[in-house]
Amino acid sequence: MGWIDHFHFIRPWFLLCLLPAVYLWLKLRRSSTIANKWRDVVDADLLEHLLQGEGTANDGSKWHWWVFTGWFVCAVALAGPSWEQRDTPTFRNVAERVIVIDLSRSMDAEDIKPSRLIRVRQKVEDILARSEEMENAIVVYAASPFIVSPLTNDAATIRSMLSALRVDVMPAQGSRTVLALDKALELLRGVRSTEGEILLFTDSPVDSAALTSAATIAAEGFSLSVIGVGSTDGAPIPNPRAGFLKDRNGNIVVARLDEDELKSLAAAGGGIYRRIASDESDIDRVINGFDRGESNTVAEEDGGTQTIEAWVDRGPWLMLLLLPLTAIAFRRGWL
Repeated sequence: MGWIDHFHFIRPWFLLCLLPAVYLWLKLRRSSTIANKWRDVVDADLLEHLLQGEGTANDGSKWHWWVFTGWFVCAVALAGPSWEQRDTPTFRNVAERVIVIDLSRSMDAEDIKPSRLIRVRQKVEDILARSEEMENAIVVYAASPFIVSPLTNDAATIRSMLSALRVDVMPAQGSRTVLALDKALELLRGVRSTEGEILLFTDSPVDSAALTSAATIAAEGFSLSVIGVGSTDGAPIPNPRAGFLKDRNGNIVVARLDEDELKSLAAAGGGIYRRIASDESDIDRVINGFDRGESNTVAEEDGGTQTIEAWVDRGPWLMLLLLPLTAIAFRRGWL
């Protein structure tokens, strides 16, 4: 079967644009006909001064064929003539990860050096370096959650934002983990993710609302892993003004890591819990447990790309025919 058997228009409704072109061509044709009748009885030098409106001597005599030809070419190009199919990539089957970072005051504690928050930023850099093919997002929270970066595979841009993550950038302090988890889930829903992970860095205790949110994450086919930040012995929380934060009785507040609660949160979310480590053993377990799951086996074997047969649009090549028409239009007296 030859190419003519497969010839069709991808967007045939654009051919309707030819209807006003036909009307314009007939109108100009009529104007040209009126002028030709007068030429039979009036001297050509006087005709252009005698005729007015649509009966002028130049109407339709020079350029209506060019207008109709250009219009026709544009309409056919927009309609998308095609007669050949090619394999076209549709999407890359990669998973999404939303990294949620607690920015409550306790993250400034220095029971792990140089501080809990600085160590978290270092961990996030390591994660980005090892998962550049994935789409990552950053959500920070204290009393309220905020999206620092939506889901993107531009790891360099995310890295450039990490140094600005400090506890004093939050408008109100607190530790509403449930709101942050809901925001992360919203991001995954927004891209219609089929396999996504939420990775939470926190040192704060969780409540029943956070456990419910974690269960919802797991029920929708995602997972919630938790990296606990800090130590069970804890450390005082630096006061931005001076000294350390104190409670109402004047006692120094010591932020301790409650691992049992965070383990329960990860279990409810169908994920993994690890305490932050000085080496990469913590993120090794979390990342490998996610990246090497059975759902990603096909994507790794075929490069993660799926293709479909799509018709090749030859319309753009027709636009080259307009170049000589455009050049002619710039001749003096034609426009």
